Amino acid sequence: MKYNPAKTGCLIGITSLLAACGGADDSNSPDNLRNSGNSDTSVSLNYDVSAFLAQSISENTISAADFTADQVLRGELAATTIGGENDGQTETFAWTIYLDEDTFEASSNATLTLEPGNYDFELLMTKGDQQYAGYANQNLVDGENDVAMTIRPIIGDAIDDVTIIDRLAYFKFQYDAAELAALTAPGIGIQVDAGIEQVFNINTQTGLSNTFVNLPVGQHTLALKLYDASVQVGKSVTAQESQYISYGADLTMDIVPLYSEMQFLLTENGGDANLSVTLPAEVVNEVGGVANLTATLALISPKNPLQESALFFIEQPDGSYQADLVLTDLQYDEVTLSMTFTDSSTSDQVASCSNLWTLNNQNQAFNCDITLIRRAVVNGNILAVVGINVENELGQPVAGAVITDAAGNTLAVTGSGTYGTSGYAKLYLRAGTHELTATDVTNGQLNETSVTVAPLEVENLIMVLADPVPSGLTPSDWTFDGVAGYSMTDTALNISVGGGGGGLNATTTIAQDGVVTFDWSITVYSAGQYGDRISYAVNGAQVNLSTAGTASGTGVSIPVSAGDQLMLSTWGTTQSSSYAASFSNYTFVAN
Repeated sequence: MKYNPAKTGCLIGITSLLAACGGADDSNSPDNLRNSGNSDTSVSLNYDVSAFLAQSISENTISAADFTADQVLRGELAATTIGGENDGQTETFAWTIYLDEDTFEASSNATLTLEPGNYDFELLMTKGDQQYAGYANQNLVDGENDVAMTIRPIIGDAIDDVTIIDRLAYFKFQYDAAELAALTAPGIGIQVDAGIEQVFNINTQTGLSNTFVNLPVGQHTLALKLYDASVQVGKSVTAQESQYISYGADLTMDIVPLYSEMQFLLTENGGDANLSVTLPAEVVNEVGGVANLTATLALISPKNPLQESALFFIEQPDGSYQADLVLTDLQYDEVTLSMTFTDSSTSDQVASCSNLWTLNNQNQAFNCDITLIRRAVVNGNILAVVGINVENELGQPVAGAVITDAAGNTLAVTGSGTYGTSGYAKLYLRAGTHELTATDVTNGQLNETSVTVAPLEVENLIMVLADPVPSGLTPSDWTFDGVAGYSMTDTALNISVGGGGGGLNATTTIAQDGVVTFDWSITVYSAGQYGDRISYAVNGAQVNLSTAGTASGTGVSIPVSAGDQLMLSTWGTTQSSSYAASFSNYTFVAN
């Protein structure tokens, strides 16, 4: 380490990073480095760690980085004076950073003293074969100084001079932390000139807006892959992958979803449709070539019975793959289409694509997002396998049942896979609880269930379809008797009596076990009138909600069983009774 004695003390320390600032400076620590007798001053240099190397993947070898819960990165910190009589003078210090790979929290405990002034701070760290760098410029004042620095991976050749960090090119990605919010375990794969792909886990708090690039001047091929755990969800734009690298010039690349393009050629009256499917090369590469790829397509809608077809892909000049087939007797309709892609050598399902489209004479071309499982990518979020058998009430398998999640996303269509019965579908799910719905789109029958899976768990479900149970009020499911006026919507029953007393009874039969909830109110117009009633009954057991004039209540919750008779009612006790009542926000939730 080489530096000049400081005239006025200004401490720059590295204490706690990313999650919190601050931390005590231990003046007795052997890690403290001082060059003057000035009094100790606590100063922080706060790091944001944007990403760290999790894995390197080559064509024939797979190696995961040897990380433990608490990692040590070693290297150098350079402080270069900007301006003044010491302009350009650089001091370098051996530096150590402790990085927690799970939380991205980084810290070190060394401190040093510098003269007040403007400085470039350049940090070069190494862990295994991967280098990381940080750069910051700041004016230091006498006393405490808080310097923020983002530590980013270096892509390309190794660097042996810490003082050139400020002149490296930035590799800028067109997404940030907000765009990563939908991913649970984001990662970025970077491949330079068809070499080893480096997979970096990304800090979800800061995002990976850019990295440093150190490559020879000239043309290079840079390919990006965006991951969520071991599932590839995006890739770089092919037209941007060829980049000219020059000293200090920044690069910018976009990431787009993995998707398949489909074009239907269909006449206005329907009939045979020519379907062309384009597949990105990433899916074919995952199985080691088109000869190892088994692809199936399933299409179903209320007007179109289930059609299943094998897809045979042929490589195109642009590197993509295309399959052409004919679907018979296809009609314009809202169709559910699902594709599955299997490695025929291992029987692993590696990719899928499912979606719902409206097919008409204006819309005959669609894109379908592809979920690709990269089996070479090592990640803590390991998937579970859930096999689903969908049956009707007679126990017969139902082909073409659409499996969706709680957000309404189509996950699979039964009978569209290579293996299993016509009512079978296989899902790959992350660990946790998933709400699944199976729907026969031809008749509207469905089944809703919840499944909780752990990593590497294999689970099997049987989902028996039945007519949907109304969640609200359906007038045709109720009978009415009484003298009151009434109206019913899907959420409310409104009742009124203008005079003469009496009331209304509205009765329904509960289809399955569950809970009925509603709000209620009654406004009595007869002066001093008490005894007018609003109530409900289950199998004739009456429960009065109010018998004391104008009143209201919320959140009534009634457990019911299949076959129960539920009655909502009002009653005016005298001929002078005049009132308005309602049962509103009515819902039924099945057990």
